[in-house]
Amino acid sequence: MSLKEKIFAGKGLIKAETVLENCRIVNVNTKEITKGDIAIWSDFIVGIGDVEGQKGQKTKILDLKNQYVSPGLIDGHVHFESSMVTLTEFAKRSIRHGTTGIVIDPHEIANILGTRGIRLVMHEAKCSQLDVFITVSSCVPSSPFETSGAKIDLSCMKKFLDLKYVVGLGEMMNYNEVISANAGKLSMIQAALDRKLVVDGHCPGMHDAELSGYMNAGISSDHESVTFSEALKKARLGMKIMIREGSAAKSLEEFIPALLREGISLENFFFVTDDKHSGDLIKGHMDVIVRSAIKLGLDPIQAISMASINTARHYRIDQIVGSISIGRRANLVILDDLETFQIKNVMVKGKINPKARKMEYPDYVFKTIKYKKIHPDDLKIKSGKNVSAHIIEIVPGKLVTKRCVEKLRTDGRTVLPDLDKDILAVAVIGRHVRSGNIGLGFVRGFGLKEGAIGQSIAHDSHNVIIVGSNFKDMALCANRIREMQGGIVIAKDNVVDFLSLPFAGILSIKSANDVDKKLKNLHNKVKRMGCELDEPFIQMSFLSLPVIPSLKITDKGLVDVDSFKLIPTLCS
Repeated sequence: MSLKEKIFAGKGLIKAETVLENCRIVNVNTKEITKGDIAIWSDFIVGIGDVEGQKGQKTKILDLKNQYVSPGLIDGHVHFESSMVTLTEFAKRSIRHGTTGIVIDPHEIANILGTRGIRLVMHEAKCSQLDVFITVSSCVPSSPFETSGAKIDLSCMKKFLDLKYVVGLGEMMNYNEVISANAGKLSMIQAALDRKLVVDGHCPGMHDAELSGYMNAGISSDHESVTFSEALKKARLGMKIMIREGSAAKSLEEFIPALLREGISLENFFFVTDDKHSGDLIKGHMDVIVRSAIKLGLDPIQAISMASINTARHYRIDQIVGSISIGRRANLVILDDLETFQIKNVMVKGKINPKARKMEYPDYVFKTIKYKKIHPDDLKIKSGKNVSAHIIEIVPGKLVTKRCVEKLRTDGRTVLPDLDKDILAVAVIGRHVRSGNIGLGFVRGFGLKEGAIGQSIAHDSHNVIIVGSNFKDMALCANRIREMQGGIVIAKDNVVDFLSLPFAGILSIKSANDVDKKLKNLHNKVKRMGCELDEPFIQMSFLSLPVIPSLKITDKGLVDVDSFKLIPTLCS
């Protein structure tokens, strides 16, 4: 659609395709409810208020009978891959819940398939119903302490920065390289800034001089604040704060009441999920966050603003989406009730219930698990005497981990897990090349009393991670994952159950309902084996992310994130 056509549609010389009459409009520009009609032509809002002159004989009239109309919601930072379904399926589910736009960082796919994976995602985005905005993955791999399936450097990144719907540089997770002025990382940031693109951050626990250095690089947002006080300090320094409410990491219940108590202005805060499991996606998306924020005391218009215009302004896409304004995309949520945010209908690009085009995926996405057959001995740390070992300690519901040192016994040859102390063995198997890399360690917090669980989802390089009470069952998990070319496996003397994830080893090509049903079965079986975590597979997937404190494990070994170096599992 040309500018001339938009002007003529606004003047009524080209008649509207659709008019929504008798609306109560949620105006996030002025934070008020206004009454009027909304005229839509092509994908855009071309008139608001009295639009009689824009109606024609063929204009479709929808009388909303005083229902509320909200701008479509935007997830400001999400890795759709964590839903374990394709982008097409993710989009289909999201729209039902009022999410009409998402800002994705496709670094899960990028760590496995590199630039061709990013291009594949971009192609699928064009076929989806959603508005998909992209931040180009900046840390592939996330650190030098892991083996990924690809590397994204400046030359790779530049292939994408000038493309339509690319809105920034994805979260700069390797904050140590930023504050130490690594030339490669700074050149990536500079390339984005030169194009007036946003550079998103990732800096859990960072403060004082290091935070000043990090922000001076041009990084303008963060979604990793562990506490509200940390988030508030960053906001006061000028950072945009993403309030994350995903399947694993949740901050809404702490942050919203605290913001209200402090009387803080909210325009520099917006909502994101970061990671959304398929079961949670079926229940809702950004609508769940808006609804929860209202229940926590936030004014409904403010809650909607934090899921729409605030996000759009951060990414400088507010001339396209984020509000019910002239010339913006006709992405609208029709509500029966504002306080409870009960959704009646969703309109995307001027269409109610839009359909996606079917995607065909290339063969290479189904051939990504490349390690040799695993034997129990491959997963053992050898020692002839009792030892002290560094232990990763899970913090339920958080991505950060704690750490401790514990004495472990041996059988005269192998260091053993200690179920009485809730200490299990953990292994990360390199799967992208036949390197033979296997990182070995111990973890506390699963509560598993028998068997093992494993998966080919292990942020961010997505090697295969196995946690278990014994090495035989751990090897069974690893070998079934290899046979399936990706998935989640439970073993106890034999393979008990599994979820196949053949697309790059992290996605199913089935529906979210199918994935959720299978995951629920897996959760039930893991709980019967003693696991005490609400989301064991998500928690396990983040044990290998070496840019979130404090102790993590990769295919190269145990990573002390605080000192940013590899350390031996056994204490000297």
